Amino acid sequence: MILNRTQTALDRLNSIKEASEDVEETKTLEHLKSDLLKLATPIYHLASSAHLLSRHGVILSSVTDISKTIETIKQISERFTEMPKSNTLKQGQRWTGLTKKLQGISDKMSELQSNDWKRYFQNIFGGLPPSQREPQLAPTPENKAALEQYKALYQDYIKYRNTVPENDGEFDNLIDVVNKLSKIEFQVDVPEDVRRFLSATNTGADLNLLTVEVIDWLRKNNMLSSYVVTAKYF
Repeated sequence: MILNRTQTALDRLNSIKEASEDVEETKTLEHLKSDLLKLATPIYHLASSAHLLSRHGVILSSVTDISKTIETIKQISERFTEMPKSNTLKQGQRWTGLTKKLQGISDKMSELQSNDWKRYFQNIFGGLPPSQREPQLAPTPENKAALEQYKALYQDYIKYRNTVPENDGEFDNLIDVVNKLSKIEFQVDVPEDVRRFLSATNTGADLNLLTVEVIDWLRKNNMLSSYVVTAKYF
């Protein structure tokens, strides 16, 4: 009877020990899985982004070291399949080497994709920023209206300079904005006398700026009645 009870007690102790070891092993594996997921997630997003960009004609640089990393993952995966224990992953420098390679690939992919996108972005629209475009224009009603539209669209365009579109909808929206920007026309053939007169009207133009050429231009553009003469008293 005593021997039976002693054996039973030993069996229970062994079960408790094995269960405890299983719990620790599970915790260790979950921790490794969490670390691996943190490294794999940005690579997954970059790969998805690369697929999107490629579909829309963006030329992407190749990641030269990726084949070596894939081979390392394959070897570790095969060993873990044979012996699915945390020690299999952590043996020697195996896990440290894998995480360093994954982080290196992630950083390289991010750098290359960012540079590829900036190069593409710079080439899809060659128009000047509004701050540089506005000083070149005479302040005609047509230019003022076109410039307001230009400023609004340019804000929609420039937000993608450092942010890659996340889906087809955003990419299509960017191309639509670029097409609209490209179609905006400004009134650039404005005589210099007219330019000086229109610029001066913001603060009050002297009559000596109202030349015959200016009057003829205002009349041809149906703007003559838009201006009145007022006396300036001292």
